[in-house]
Amino acid sequence: MSQTLVDLLLKKINREEKYFKDYLEYAKKIKKEAQKILGEVRVFVFGSVLEKEEIPRDIDILIISPKLKSASQKSKIRTFLWKKGFSSPFELHFVTPKEFKEWYSHFIKKKIEV
Repeated sequence: MSQTLVDLLLKKINREEKYFKDYLEYAKKIKKEAQKILGEVRVFVFGSVLEKEEIPRDIDILIISPKLKSASQKSKIRTFLWKKGFSSPFELHFVTPKEFKEWYSHFIKKKIEV
């Protein structure tokens, strides 16, 4: 029996529902895992998951560390977190404190630090 696109989307929604219900707990787990490689980090949840007027598309997680200066370091931590199971629906963003101050802090209006 072939599956329709609707069937596949419903399966995805059911599989990811737990993450949206407990996104703060999962963000805390992501922070704990990130600390294993980066040491002290700041972690924020932002984006559509915080907007009650819309259906969230993903869970945006911003990880801030001075050790995230190179693309290879960002790739290393992203791969590490993916292997720990933090892929979809999580949208992981990695920045240095300077990048946060100069860029992200200007357009992220609503955020929760974990």
